[in-house]
Amino acid sequence: MSDQRSPRWSRQPANGRQRGVAEGRRQGQRELLRRLAEARFGPRTADRLFAALRREDDPLRLDAIALAVVRCETGDELLRQAHAGDH
Repeated sequence: MSDQRSPRWSRQPANGRQRGVAEGRRQGQRELLRRLAEARFGPRTADRLFAALRREDDPLRLDAIALAVVRCETGDELLRQAHAGDH
């Protein structure tokens, strides 16, 4: 017997893997932002930032927040920047 799969079946696992990889990258980026914020502004700001980013899926938004970690002078300023993109 040959293994004749429909195109739909053969694409589904790859799409699931791609979504999983993308979510893993975003989660890793959020965790890195938390660690950077903790190193710069302390654990309280880092925890609040991580909570604010928990549902953030836009990679461009995460990149903008990464720049804010570097550019902001205070933890409060960073948190304002992070919340500025909330919908």
